[in-house]
Amino acid sequence: MKKTKRRLETFSFYDRTGLESHLARMAEKGWLLEKIGQFFWTYRKIEPKTLTFSVTYFPEASQFDPGPSEEQEAFYDLCAHSGWQLAAASAQLQVFYNEGPDPVPIDTDPVLEVESIHRTMKKSLIPSHLAMLALAVFQVVMFVWRAAEAPIENLANPAVPLIALCWALVVALAGVELSSYFRWHKKAALAAEHGEFLATRSHRKLQIGALVFLGAGVAWFILSAAVSGSRMVFALTVVLFLVYIPGLFLVLWGVSGWLKRRRASAKTNQAVTLIALTVAAFALLGVITFGAIFGYDRGWWQADRGTDRPPLRVEDLLDPGYDGYEVSCSAEQSVLLGRIFVNQEPPISLIQEDYARYKEIPTMEYTVVLVKLPALYDLCKNALLHDSDQLYEDLPAEERRCYAPDDPAPWGAREAYRWTASDREFSIYLLCYPDRIVEINFDHDWKVTPEQMALVAERLGRGPL
Repeated sequence: MKKTKRRLETFSFYDRTGLESHLARMAEKGWLLEKIGQFFWTYRKIEPKTLTFSVTYFPEASQFDPGPSEEQEAFYDLCAHSGWQLAAASAQLQVFYNEGPDPVPIDTDPVLEVESIHRTMKKSLIPSHLAMLALAVFQVVMFVWRAAEAPIENLANPAVPLIALCWALVVALAGVELSSYFRWHKKAALAAEHGEFLATRSHRKLQIGALVFLGAGVAWFILSAAVSGSRMVFALTVVLFLVYIPGLFLVLWGVSGWLKRRRASAKTNQAVTLIALTVAAFALLGVITFGAIFGYDRGWWQADRGTDRPPLRVEDLLDPGYDGYEVSCSAEQSVLLGRIFVNQEPPISLIQEDYARYKEIPTMEYTVVLVKLPALYDLCKNALLHDSDQLYEDLPAEERRCYAPDDPAPWGAREAYRWTASDREFSIYLLCYPDRIVEINFDHDWKVTPEQMALVAERLGRGPL
């Protein structure tokens, strides 16, 4: 029979009454709290019994303390004389239990109890939550601004929406936690003056929902990286979730735990742990960057250089009589957008060998943006239509170039635009299909035929990419 159990507990730090009720129910089921971890709480198997729990707070304690202070030890002894046994403690949080039928409470003055909770919150959680909330709001605002300025580059990258989701969850959790606590404290202070302790509460459903939502986002991110066709993206994703993030947590817990065992002071522990964590973060990033460059130089990420056949090639449209093309093909997708970029041209070395031949060989490049969320369609279309506006805004009108409406029928598209100057038209097109936008740039001497337009519609305008 299993002797211990670990649970992810999602109670608010100040939710004294919620914790006490929960721990009493666990004891009735035969599980007694034994250890409070960073994420998981450990319970040990006991005979099911009715126990009374009391949660108290010690504002002067810190998670970097080498052990309980003399004042805490004296408090524990005093509680033991009254029948209250220490179940577990973590920094400022102390949990006691009593096997008596109607034990005398540890805290008997509601005013002092509310003050103790508030001093504990002001020392650590309120400042950290406010700082995290400010940072998260800033990050969300920056994400919205970047998405509006360059929606395709930001929203097609699976990491960017996931990171924005994480910051949005931080805003929701920190905002709800802080506002709920301040409302409780205001009411609790008034109730304490009348000799009552106002019950606390947690937002467990919100926290569990946020964890589930975040887990789904991480799963989607890993899946997107796996099917993106990019070995480098997939490798970096695996390293991020299996090496980088766990590695930083191991450094944090390892250094802090080692210093605690060495009986280092809380200030020394905190400073050394922070320095070690910073050094580890930069060191791991350096190793990952070096590994990516090292692998690229040795062709480990060969799929990123276009060895996979793209959906459309020059050979599908023409018979150029040239088989030495270099093809660059990259793809990425998020839950919002997908994007594939293909560039096909003769090798650069041909310029030195036979420049005239190099100029004669037709080239082609295109970008296909798959819009998974219809509300983003116009945003992406306008971003492509006006991507180069700033390059020409200071030039005379006759020198400016822009997309002008073109006949969409030959392309089988809903809308079509062609890159145009005042005196000429270029073989660069922007084509709008129901769920995607295609920007295709043909060689400048290429006269696109209706048959070629139809093939572009078949290969790029519909179907999977």
